Amino acid sequence: MTETTHQIGVITLTLITAALFLTLRNMPMMAQTGMKMVAFNAITIVVYLIPVALVSAELATGWPKNGVFHWVEAAFGPRMGFLAVWLQWAQSIFGITSIVAYVAASLAYALDPTLGSSKYFIVTVILVVYWGATLANFRGSKSSGMISSVAVSIGVLLPTVILIILGLAYARAGNPLQIDTALTAENWVPSIGETGNLTLFLSFIFGFVGVEVSASHAREVKNVHRTYPLAVFSAAIIGFVLTLLGGLAVAAILPVASIDQINGAMQAFSAFFEHFGLVWLTPVAAVLVALGAAGQVSTWIVGPVKGILAAGQAGYLPIWAQKVNGKGVPTNLLIVQASLISLIAMSFLLVDDVNTAFLILTSIAVLIYSLMYVLMYAAAIRLRYSHPEVQRAYRVPGGNAGMWITAGLGLLAALACFAIGFIPPAVGALSILSFELMMAIGVILVSSAPILIYAARRPGWASKGAVQATTKEET
Repeated sequence: MTETTHQIGVITLTLITAALFLTLRNMPMMAQTGMKMVAFNAITIVVYLIPVALVSAELATGWPKNGVFHWVEAAFGPRMGFLAVWLQWAQSIFGITSIVAYVAASLAYALDPTLGSSKYFIVTVILVVYWGATLANFRGSKSSGMISSVAVSIGVLLPTVILIILGLAYARAGNPLQIDTALTAENWVPSIGETGNLTLFLSFIFGFVGVEVSASHAREVKNVHRTYPLAVFSAAIIGFVLTLLGGLAVAAILPVASIDQINGAMQAFSAFFEHFGLVWLTPVAAVLVALGAAGQVSTWIVGPVKGILAAGQAGYLPIWAQKVNGKGVPTNLLIVQASLISLIAMSFLLVDDVNTAFLILTSIAVLIYSLMYVLMYAAAIRLRYSHPEVQRAYRVPGGNAGMWITAGLGLLAALACFAIGFIPPAVGALSILSFELMMAIGVILVSSAPILIYAARRPGWASKGAVQATTKEET
């Protein structure tokens, strides 16, 4: 017996959605751009946040089940739908690993800051936290939603607000700012010709990825046609405001050259607390930040897997991969996912610099996710013409032209991010050729896997319920 549906309300869904992308770990990278972060954030709103929020709201209210799998399948057929949800799931594996590494780095600040550079400490924390979060998600969406809500509230929202308040108090007291606020074009306007600006721009774009993943919970949402758009837009607005202000706070207290891409937020907390004579609060903040990141991990664990489960039940994965427990949770898939992440976590043991492993994982996730967004935006445009009869409780404004402009802008941004993703980061010991080959091999392997699995599918893989549901829709 599966757990009761329609248990998620607008507040819980807003927090679940925010937990997918809202994090303090992006603020240090934003702070490195100085006052250019204002322009970068504005561009991010136009080319990413608005398109993904509007498009995913329409798709989720028109096809309120299984997220990107069902959307792309309806537009381009099952093979492409399977590819899309596979890409979403695969990037989450690389992305989650980097998030749990951030949990470890934050915990190190609470215990012993030198542990942050210990590969063995990082790997141990990744394994313990991820497997613990996986087992917690076996209890179903109600429990995972509660975990996400609590974690994002006290581990992300609270520390971010505190960081912003500390920054404002520091500035209002007339203390010297580490950020240059001069009103000059050079100081505020990014230069497209600078490679460093392009790679940093990715940190802004992918600081908000995951807004559409909450659509996997659509079947468990109360009054989905009203609740989903409201929750998505609310989470997007909250994320934008808090992330921008948090980035400015970090830039106010830390010199650009000293900002660590992983521990930058904790560096800022430590500097503020030392300035205000509150050093004893540094370990407390570290624990809260680690808790918030762990909650983000918990949210990412089950979201993409639900899309993979839907694809499996449609006949694209073996029967064993379709097993769910009494709460409707795909336990076997979660175990496979945890095992893969455990293997990827071992990559930290193969590199000399933890930051290098962190950036490699993030870069691969960027490339894979960019391809998924290309499919999602293309599907949204096609569905306007191939399925005009489907009722969408929310529609991207402006008719078909509005969809072309909105989804088209998002699609171009995704293609640009894919191209920029091959530019090596400024840090790390990898050569340009080594980095590009590593990225290319990663993309080819991840993209070819679902195509091969789809080709090898067997008639007996399709579950009876999925076949009946498909037949009903087609008729």
